[in-house]
Formats: sequence, C-alpha cells, structure tokens
Amino acid sequence: MKKLLQLLLMIVVALSAHAQQSVKGKVVDARTGEPLIGASVLLKSNPSTGVTTDLEGDFVISVPSAGETIVVNYVGYVTQELPASDGMTVKMIESSEILDEVVVIGYGTQRKGDVTSSVASVKSDNFVKGAVKDIGQLMQGKVAGLAITNPSGDPLGNTQIRLRGTSTIGGANTAPLVLIDGIPGDFNTVAPEDVESI
Repeated sequence: MKKLLQLLLMIVVALSAHAQQSVKGKVVDARTGEPLIGASVLLKSNPSTGVTTDLEGDFVISVPSAGETIVVNYVGYVTQELPASDGMTVKMIESSEILDEVVVIGYGTQRKGDVTSSVASVKSDNFVKGAVKDIGQLMQGKVAGLAITNPSGDPLGNTQIRLRGTSTIGGANTAPLVLIDGIPGDFNTVAPEDVESI
C-alpha cells in the first residue's frame, strides 16, 4: 500500500511539472502605444501553438514552462522573440522595409511579386483639393479605370464607385468592400480631412 501511494505521489508530481501555464499579455505599437489587433503570438518551440490578439491587443497563451520563448508577428512590424511572462507588454516597432514588400489587399496580405492585379494608392498630397462630401470624392480622377460619380445629381447624395464601369465583376450594382484601418465601413464613416491615404 505504501509503495502504491508513493507511485501515485510521483505521478502527480510528474504531471504537475508538465502542466501548462497561462500567460497574459498585450501587444502595442511602440511609437503610439495603440493596441495591435490580430497580432500573432506563437510558441517558438511549437509554432503550431499560437493565438491572436483581441480588439484591445490582449492575448492569453498556454506555455509548457516559465521563460518559454514566444514569437510575436504583425504585418508592417519587426518580428519579436521574447521570454513569456505573465502581464507582459510587447512593444512592436514599425518596419518600412517590410511594408515595401507587402501589399494589403483588403482581406489579407500578399507579397508584391505575387500580386497579379493592379494595386493603386492615393496619398493625401494627391487628393482632390476643395470641398468634398466624402472619401470617395478625394480620389476622383486619380485612379485609372475607377469611376466615382454621384448618380442622383443630389449634392447630398451618396457617392458611387465602379471599377471599369458596368463590366465590374458582379454587374453594375456591386459596391466595393470599404475597409477603414482593417474594419468594414463606408465612405461616410470617416471625415475626409482625417484620411491619410487610400
């Protein structure tokens, strides 16, 4: 009986030694302190184990032991490798080199060399100057094949966008997917003077 109790005690000690620990943390931009939504947090020893940050930049990941190295990735930022500790804050540094190699395509990212379609960007220096009603009018006449109109003629009416006119995939009544800082919206969501680039 005594040996059986010793064996059970040894099993419990062995299992507790291999128990997973939860590590909570936050991923933020090093310059602004803003939380980074959707950053990948992976175990270096087992890259198939990982989580993504939530709307507040927070994450909870299970690690096999204290001091386990985690790898934090986010598009446009330098990858960081850090020892995991509860309550940690990971400050991500922007990488202009990575941004030059990647194109954001609305629902993900691709390397520039893999993009088979046209990609255009309009910066604030090239926006239409003068009185504009919404974001669409800022880039009117700035992108080849992009028709931006107000079909109703009403100055307060909605702006309509068509790529290559009525030959747009899905027909003439298909509106584009508008993402504002990665979140679906429309041209009236943000004031035109607050837009840096499209």
